[in-house]
Amino acid sequence: MKGRLFLAVVLVSGLLACTLPGWAAEGPEGVDRIKFVSYNQAPLKVMVVHSYSTGRFVKDLFTAIKNINETEGLSAADRIKLHIVSSGGDPVSQLGIPAADAEKYVEVNPTFKSSDQWIQDCMELCSARKTGTNTYVHAVFDSMRGRGLGGLPPSLAKLWNLVYFQNPASSQAHGDYGGNLEVTPFDDVLVAGNTITGPCKAYLEKWGYAGRLFTPDTKWLNVGHIDEYLMFIPTAQAPGGYSIVRADPQLALDLISKAPDSEFADLDSYDRDFLLRVKKTLNAQLTDPQAGRGTAEGDFIDMNYKIADIIEQNVGQLKEFIRKLTNDPDRDFAEVAWPCIFEGRNGPRPSGCCAKLPGVVNMTVVRNHLLVPAAHFPPFDKIIEARFRAQGNIVHFIDDEPYHNSMGEIHCGTNVLRDLNKLVVTPKQVRAVQEVKARFRALHGN
Repeated sequence: MKGRLFLAVVLVSGLLACTLPGWAAEGPEGVDRIKFVSYNQAPLKVMVVHSYSTGRFVKDLFTAIKNINETEGLSAADRIKLHIVSSGGDPVSQLGIPAADAEKYVEVNPTFKSSDQWIQDCMELCSARKTGTNTYVHAVFDSMRGRGLGGLPPSLAKLWNLVYFQNPASSQAHGDYGGNLEVTPFDDVLVAGNTITGPCKAYLEKWGYAGRLFTPDTKWLNVGHIDEYLMFIPTAQAPGGYSIVRADPQLALDLISKAPDSEFADLDSYDRDFLLRVKKTLNAQLTDPQAGRGTAEGDFIDMNYKIADIIEQNVGQLKEFIRKLTNDPDRDFAEVAWPCIFEGRNGPRPSGCCAKLPGVVNMTVVRNHLLVPAAHFPPFDKIIEARFRAQGNIVHFIDDEPYHNSMGEIHCGTNVLRDLNKLVVTPKQVRAVQEVKARFRALHGN
């Protein structure tokens, strides 16, 4: 959207970082590895910051969390809570949440306050293995981002009794933030964009990810986080138990070219007018490949085709990395393309890019539910919902304007504490599905 600024203003409030004696950057005592927690772990708490700018988003997020609890019939033991970090006052009353609902589904952080909305980037809520055992306990990896939420990771470590890991890099580089650290279900492959700093990468390798850390290209992005174009969704029907979800600018351009003009109505005027011109140029290129050359629309189209190639190449490299790591050269993957377009600087290689419309891949996974940024463009929303309904996921579209306008989306503005012992998709389910598929292939061929 127009007027986007990358964190031009950060409203800083809250407690200052706590000092945790004995927890130095070289690693905590009593544990021998860090293990990142995948989206296949059942969620316990979905975290968000409530401030003046995020109020409507937090209310919509609460509605989605309540809906998930009730439609899934979750017991008190499995109940998912919305954990709110407040910028001040009582967010429950400010949001108009009924007391009975708040008691069931909401908790307000009792020790920390901030209006810094980027709660994903300050940390990864993860796990740690106790030395000499196969027992894992909850942990937090502090990215050392600093700023308003800089004190939240050590504060949570005390509040929730988490093992505390600390990024040794002190540069506050974007590449070390939580949005650039994703892990695959089952394989435990850590995917960190190549914007990660050397000290952070070495630290994570030392603490369990040597030979298991893949670094795809994120340097063409302004923020530089892998969650801007890649995500992993637990899927029982998929080989390996999960789907790779990737942004697909080529699909997005195809949908734009075929959309009736009326489908652009919900976009803001700047995006609507520009994308209607993009549509016109795309259709002109069907008969004249040089149509739009040298125009803003032509450069936009050309850049997004280049980005589509970058993403496809990196996803292909990731799949090869996993095949080699798991010693399964014939392994297949479920791959789902979601429409997403980017703006930035075109050239031989795109640079400084971010999502033009809300980046739908940058979502939050809650059991089999997906909290997805609303693109406000029906052709995008319809294909996303249809593709995931087919594999058993339920999509909740949420307007995430306060994040999108600052080059982030829902995943950037939330964080999730997950149950280390409860899986959404179990290995037994995956094996059962693959056995059925194998019998079908034996009878009918591929």
